[in-house]
Amino acid sequence: MAKTNAMMCPQCGIAMNYHAEKIDYIAALTDADAIDPDLGGVVEEVHTCPGCGNMGTRRAVPEGE
Repeated sequence: MAKTNAMMCPQCGIAMNYHAEKIDYIAALTDADAIDPDLGGVVEEVHTCPGCGNMGTRRAVPEGE
Protein backbone atom coordinates (compact mmCIF):
# COMPACT_ATOMS: atom_id res chain seq x y z
CA MET A 1 0.00 0.00 0.00
CA ALA A 2 1.14 3.52 -0.60
CA LYS A 3 1.12 6.40 1.84
CA THR A 4 -1.45 8.95 0.69
CA ASN A 5 -1.98 12.68 1.27
CA ALA A 6 -1.98 13.97 4.83
CA MET A 7 -5.11 13.32 6.85
CA MET A 8 -6.52 16.46 8.46
CA CYS A 9 -7.42 16.36 12.15
CA PRO A 10 -11.20 16.61 12.60
CA GLN A 11 -10.72 18.27 16.02
CA CYS A 12 -8.20 21.04 15.31
CA GLY A 13 -7.84 21.06 11.50
CA ILE A 14 -4.07 20.57 11.15
CA ALA A 15 -2.28 17.86 9.16
CA MET A 16 -1.88 14.61 11.08
CA ASN A 17 1.31 12.52 11.12
CA TYR A 18 1.22 9.19 9.27
CA HIS A 19 2.52 6.36 11.45
CA ALA A 20 1.70 2.92 10.12
CA GLU A 21 -0.70 0.62 8.34
CA LYS A 22 -2.73 -2.11 10.03
CA ILE A 23 -5.08 -4.87 8.96
CA ASP A 24 -8.67 -4.33 10.07
CA TYR A 25 -10.40 -7.71 10.05
CA ILE A 26 -13.69 -6.32 11.43
CA ALA A 27 -14.14 -3.79 8.58
CA ALA A 28 -13.91 -6.71 6.18
CA LEU A 29 -17.13 -8.12 7.67
CA THR A 30 -19.12 -5.06 6.59
CA ASP A 31 -17.43 -4.50 3.20
CA ALA A 32 -16.46 -7.84 1.68
CA ASP A 33 -15.44 -6.20 -1.62
CA ALA A 34 -12.70 -4.26 0.17
CA ILE A 35 -10.92 -7.34 1.53
CA ASP A 36 -7.31 -7.81 0.45
CA PRO A 37 -7.35 -11.51 -0.51
CA ASP A 38 -3.72 -12.01 0.51
CA LEU A 39 -4.22 -10.46 3.96
CA GLY A 40 -7.80 -11.41 4.75
CA GLY A 41 -8.80 -7.91 5.84
CA VAL A 42 -8.86 -4.23 4.99
CA VAL A 43 -5.61 -2.22 5.17
CA GLU A 44 -5.95 1.06 7.09
CA GLU A 45 -3.54 3.93 7.71
CA VAL A 46 -2.96 5.13 11.29
CA HIS A 47 -2.47 8.89 11.88
CA THR A 48 -2.00 11.04 14.99
CA CYS A 49 -2.34 14.81 15.42
CA PRO A 50 0.79 16.62 16.61
CA GLY A 51 -1.40 19.43 17.97
CA CYS A 52 -4.09 17.80 20.09
CA GLY A 53 -3.04 14.12 20.15
CA ASN A 54 -6.17 12.89 18.36
CA MET A 55 -5.71 9.55 16.60
CA GLY A 56 -7.50 8.49 13.43
CA THR A 57 -7.54 5.79 10.78
CA ARG A 58 -8.68 5.62 7.17
CA ARG A 59 -8.64 3.02 4.45
CA ALA A 60 -5.29 2.80 2.68
CA VAL A 61 -5.18 3.31 -1.08
CA PRO A 62 -3.48 0.44 -2.95
CA GLU A 63 -0.44 1.36 -5.05
CA GLY A 64 -1.32 2.29 -8.60
CA GLU A 65 -4.79 3.60 -7.77
